This record gives sequence, structure tokens and C-alpha cells, in this order.
Amino acid sequence: MRIELENLEGGKGSFAHVYQPDDLNPVDERIRLTEPVSVKGNVRLAGTEVFVNGHIETRAQVDCDRCLQPVALPVTAAFDLEYITGRDYEASEAAELTDAEMSVSVFDGEVIDVDEIVKEQILLAVPTRMLCREDCKGICPECGIDRNSGECTCVTDNIDPRWAALKNLK
Repeated sequence: MRIELENLEGGKGSFAHVYQPDDLNPVDERIRLTEPVSVKGNVRLAGTEVFVNGHIETRAQVDCDRCLQPVALPVTAAFDLEYITGRDYEASEAAELTDAEMSVSVFDGEVIDVDEIVKEQILLAVPTRMLCREDCKGICPECGIDRNSGECTCVTDNIDPRWAALKNLK
């Protein structure tokens, strides 16, 4: 979905859209959307700046980082973004970026791409490390069995030879 700024009446507008999971998948190689994504928001022009705010809701599936089992999680995100044109960004000549400038995005001056906003906000809302549960035991590095569902008989006494001398310090 694209918002064409020349079509905004009075420099203001609102948008709402429901994306099907296949419309945005893959958001990332580790995130799979399992339900439609609902996005609602407002757009406001202020001179050459564009302010976009809104809310996103969906459900996603992410693999556990220890055992690789899929974990379902709700994804909700509120966003408040500011856009300036590339020309205005180059004219600012800032030697050092402030916190306020870090939240500013650059666009072509004509269109705001809501699809990219939605993907970005989903990526920011999903935790970088995901565990199916706090006490997840992971998978065995030798046989690959999920240690949460059963035990294996593998012996994992492989010690890195660089650390072997520390074993004698006990």
C-alpha cells in the first residue's frame, strides 16, 4: 500500500489496511506471519516533513533459538515516524546525529510505502532471542534429539584442547 502525498486533502489523511500473511511473507528469514496484519494510522504534512503514526496487530511464528520448535506470539506495535526528502537531508549538513534525527527517515518526496513500515515495525516488535520456555534444554549437538522431549545417551565430554589445562586446576 502506498500513500501518495499529493492526494491528501488539507495535508492530512488516514489509512487502514489488512494484509494477508502471504502479502508480507517473508518479513524476515526467522519470522513467519500466521494471521492477517491489521494496520491503521494517520498521515500529516508539515511543510516538507511528513509525520506518520499508527498501530499494527498480527500473530507470528518464530523458531525457538535452542530447540528450533515453533513458537507463536502476538505482535503489536505502535509507531510514530517522521520523513524528510533526500534533498532536505543533504541540506541539513549535520556533523553528528542527535537522538531526534535518528528517528527521521528519508523518502522520495512523493510516496510513503506503508508495506515497508509494516515490515520494519514487525521486525522491531519481535524479540531478537526467542525461547519456547525459560528452561528449554535445546537439542543435543551429537544426535540432534530435542532434549525437552527425551534424553539421549550421547557423551559430550569433548573439551576444547585450548581449555584442557584448566581442568587440572580443581
